[in-house]
Amino acid sequence: MSNGNFRSPVHRVVTNKEKERLTAAMFCVPDSEKEIKPLDELVNDSRPILYRPYYQQGRRPMEASKI
Repeated sequence: MSNGNFRSPVHRVVTNKEKERLTAAMFCVPDSEKEIKPLDELVNDSRPILYRPYYQQGRRPMEASKI
């Protein structure tokens, strides 16, 4: 929602050298009619939208994100 303005804090993670690691933000039961996207004031010509908007539409978070 910050369009990349806010970064995750540095933290220690145990990784598997054989597999790529993926981090995904999840929202707890968003309104199915509510569009989830970066805030409009954080998107402009010099900082275009980094993440495509989507609707939950009754799908599980991983399905809605197509991850």
